[in-house]
Amino acid sequence: MVNLYSRLISPKKNRFTVKTSFVATWLILLLMNFGCTQKSPDGVQLQIKTIESGQSNGVYNVGGTTTLPESSRITVSAVRYLYPIDESIGSSLKSEADINRSILARQIVEVKQGQWQAENLNIWEVAPNGNYQEAWQANPSQKNLTPDTEIAFIVTYDHQNQNLALQKQEKEVRIEPRYEKLEGKLVRFTNEGEKYAQAIKTEAISLPVGKTTPPRPQPEDINGGWGNRYQIKSQSVVGSTQVSPPSRSRQTNAPLSPSEFLR
Repeated sequence: MVNLYSRLISPKKNRFTVKTSFVATWLILLLMNFGCTQKSPDGVQLQIKTIESGQSNGVYNVGGTTTLPESSRITVSAVRYLYPIDESIGSSLKSEADINRSILARQIVEVKQGQWQAENLNIWEVAPNGNYQEAWQANPSQKNLTPDTEIAFIVTYDHQNQNLALQKQEKEVRIEPRYEKLEGKLVRFTNEGEKYAQAIKTEAISLPVGKTTPPRPQPEDINGGWGNRYQIKSQSVVGSTQVSPPSRSRQTNAPLSPSEFLR
């Protein structure tokens, strides 16, 4: 009797086990397919990881990581924000419309195995008197502006800066151009509606101090680029042919001699 009862319920158990196994397998496949097709919620990644001082004054090395394609070209810039002073309130204006930006240095680097590195980014220059300064300090119209205490290191990626050879290669192998498919929180738009990705990291950097040997003035720095005109050396006459002195004889209708021809 027991054996008969066992035979009667056994098929039901097998059908239930097979059905449960099928549902579990279907759920696993569905999750795997969803995971493969789901895009990263953050989109393109472009991060600044390190900002380190170089071996010289005013020189910095900036590096980071990205998910952009290999050999992508990105622009690394160092920018100091400048604010005008409102004399009526005695403080600087910091609205977006009043901000001036001084680009201290700029360098284009390539992505290598998910990393990028800008080396020897020089944000200082030497004034004619030998003092170290930033670019905006040489502009008389910007000397009265209040500089921010921090420098913004800006990393920008856009389609226009890409190597034409790389674009051609992707077109030839029919790869979907990933430059135009930028998505994520780092994506911005130009006034023309073009997409670009940008990451910013600020670092507190004081204004330049110290002095060095004044640079020698170059001709392009004098007289609007013409240099000292009085220093231009007279050019020597090319060739050694001597011009015959003009004939002092009286007028005549005789044929000219070979020495009387204009040379």
